[in-house]
Amino acid sequence: MKAREKRSKWVTTLLLLFCLIIFLLPFYFILVNAFKPMSEIAENGFALPKTLSLDNFRNAFTRLNFANAMKNTVVVTLLSNIGGLVMGSMAGYWLARKKNKVTAFIYFVFIGSMAIPFQAIMIPFAKVAKTLHMTNSLWGLAVAFWAFTLPISIFMTVGAMKNVPIEVEEAARIDGCSSFRMFWTIVFPLIRPAVITFVIINTFWFWNDYLLTQMMLSRKALRTIQLAMQAMFNDAFYAWDTALAALTLSIIPLLIFFIILQRNIIEGMSAGSVKG
Repeated sequence: MKAREKRSKWVTTLLLLFCLIIFLLPFYFILVNAFKPMSEIAENGFALPKTLSLDNFRNAFTRLNFANAMKNTVVVTLLSNIGGLVMGSMAGYWLARKKNKVTAFIYFVFIGSMAIPFQAIMIPFAKVAKTLHMTNSLWGLAVAFWAFTLPISIFMTVGAMKNVPIEVEEAARIDGCSSFRMFWTIVFPLIRPAVITFVIINTFWFWNDYLLTQMMLSRKALRTIQLAMQAMFNDAFYAWDTALAALTLSIIPLLIFFIILQRNIIEGMSAGSVKG
């Protein structure tokens, strides 16, 4: 029995190592070739660079207008997260505590909208955005993200509220606490793990989104990192040395974000899972 369990662990470990190698192989290719000139990439794309050079990164930084693209991406991410956090958590709390047929229907509509792909509503949404003068505006893009992130934010907040005793809120009301203050000072800290979870999920979406961002922003000065990357690839499709350095630059901020918040990511995922 012990021998069988040992063999099973070895097989599982080998399979996991194989999957890890397959997963990390593209990142290895990108990182290694980001430091090599085009001649070395053409000679052997998987070989280590003969000499480390930062010329590709300098060219990519200039061609991407990386500082401006980074600023635009950070602004959109922050604005989108703030609005999504405030509206999503408050709406989820209200739907969880005001249970009746109307709120049940509203909740069903929000959850059902998660099954609709953006491509299915892209054309009518583009017309609405143009009518409301939301295009070519970082604020307009953030408002669009608020709308599209509400379903996941509400879903996770409602789930987290199932673990918050109603007695806590009743005691606060007896002490004269208003509903608004009670939510932010008492309820919100109790559902913070779930909030952190959907904020992290949304952050990765905001940072990496291309389709909605490309539809909303057409001015060159408003390009985010993903739009700047696409524009650079269109101009230099065969300049793999510069392109791979640009990819590395676009990955680094999210990698730092993940390293800083990895503990919160794990805690949020486990604490955000709900009963019943």
